[in-house]
Amino acid sequence: MSKKSAWAGAIVAAVGLTVGGIAVATAAEGHDGPPAAFAERHPGPGGPGHPGKPGRADKAKLKDSTLVVGRVKSVETGKLVITKDDGSEVSLTTDSATKLRGGDLAGLKADQRVTVRVKDGKALNVALAKAQTRGTIKDVNGNNATLVQVDGLQTPLDLSSVTEKPKNGDLVAVTGTVSDGKTIKVDKLRQLPK
Repeated sequence: MSKKSAWAGAIVAAVGLTVGGIAVATAAEGHDGPPAAFAERHPGPGGPGHPGKPGRADKAKLKDSTLVVGRVKSVETGKLVITKDDGSEVSLTTDSATKLRGGDLAGLKADQRVTVRVKDGKALNVALAKAQTRGTIKDVNGNNATLVQVDGLQTPLDLSSVTEKPKNGDLVAVTGTVSDGKTIKVDKLRQLPK
């Protein structure tokens, strides 16, 4: 290799390192915080440096867990049976560490739609699946009504938790839980402009 070629190679390498170094330094000093490539790993709550700090569940506990979505078939002490959306059933163990978001596990009822975080056949936490839809109210009768959705589907509503009841013809957005496989027990109801 000639001296001229060696010098040219060294200059290209030096320029590349300088430009690369500037790009890395610029990226690391961005105003929006460090990019993911430069982000530091901080242990979560309960980890080293954070003993007893409240917050999300220990991530190590959730590692390698899966999510089961379906309807409650049965619930009893130490056992929860879910009928998954594909029709198959899964039997899960529960204990005092199994949590139901927003309630007590004993309060689960058959046909309630749930999502369950599972690890090694044990239910870690259970959440009632939220239903959200919008449409026009019809057939208001006390705490019951029917919602006609945009696509024409009709969904029964349980309005017992709603203080201000809608009227026939109101256009609304509702959020709630499915209580019997088809009726939405409305937690929130918002009037929409017509």
